[in-house]
Amino acid sequence: MGNTIKTGIIGGTGYTGLALLEVLVRHPNVELGFVTTRQESLSGEYVHREHPNLYGLSDLKFSIYKPEDPSFKEANQLLLKQVRDSDVIFLGVPSGVSMTLIKDFLDTGTKIIDTSADFRLRDPALYKEFYGRDHPLPELLKDFIYGLPELHREEIKNAKYIACPGCNSTAMILAGYPLTKIENLDFKVTYTIMTGSSEAGSEPSRASHHAERSGVTRPYSIKEHRHLAEVRQELKLPPLKVGVSMFAVPMVRGVECIGNVFTNRPVEEKELWKAFRSAYEGSPFIRIRARKTGGPGSLPDTKYVRGSNFGDVGFFLDEKHGRIGVLSAIDNLVKGDAGNAIQSMNLMFGLNETTRLKDMVPSYLFE
Repeated sequence: MGNTIKTGIIGGTGYTGLALLEVLVRHPNVELGFVTTRQESLSGEYVHREHPNLYGLSDLKFSIYKPEDPSFKEANQLLLKQVRDSDVIFLGVPSGVSMTLIKDFLDTGTKIIDTSADFRLRDPALYKEFYGRDHPLPELLKDFIYGLPELHREEIKNAKYIACPGCNSTAMILAGYPLTKIENLDFKVTYTIMTGSSEAGSEPSRASHHAERSGVTRPYSIKEHRHLAEVRQELKLPPLKVGVSMFAVPMVRGVECIGNVFTNRPVEEKELWKAFRSAYEGSPFIRIRARKTGGPGSLPDTKYVRGSNFGDVGFFLDEKHGRIGVLSAIDNLVKGDAGNAIQSMNLMFGLNETTRLKDMVPSYLFE
């Protein structure tokens, strides 16, 4: 295999496909062989027709992949050959689609990194509860590693299949995970999540329309968001111990998370510092922000992570009310999406996990 990783993207027209392309077209160890679309009007067109920011960065063209349509049999067969000749492929298709497409790729021997929700949960019953459908391939769930390197780095190195986490679940898990490192601590956490409009995807809707979305903070999924299933799974917390309320805010990209934590005993600040440092020792993209001085950069803030793979985490103590605050901020399209996928790919193929991703410096004046 050498130092070159042959790869391709299934589903390259949405925001996930764009985020993957933005990194992969300049990855020094990647040969990007194909990007697929289901849109017949884009077949054979340069990727920069759909993603104009890539003009001058890639001469790759979209190939059609519609396995359910017999009129594209020859194109579909060519795509399967390209998959078979690849070391790894990325699935950038919506949730509910990966679980139908993946059957075509299982016998190719190619590694798979799925960015959808279709293989994140170990318990198949949760798909019915949170996504409203039975999982058609429950026997495959055990074969997928949850693609959050900060929790599963060693497993990812030896994985064949990766299921990347959701952006909101990434933010909640990163904020809350250090608490699981504190001995004899029982806790309950209620998160508040504020999200940018790109989280809704590239398909327009009434809720994502600029006139509806701009200049407003709007609650949604106020009691139970589907990403909670991942948080409970990864933090090993029962349903009554973790909840979330979601708010759409007027920014394009970013997730800001704060968790209000109530514990069975008092926790000292030095315990929190120890827990956060031990939880993320050796994690190159986690930055702890917990300064008492106040002002910009004291605590996690989306302004300082946008456009990057950094996950900023932090905490504070509210002794008067017996409360701990845990916080995180990520870019939903990078650390909450393509960044985790490519960080996992780097680990799978023995590269430094920061390869190409450390180039993505947060832009202070982004947006």
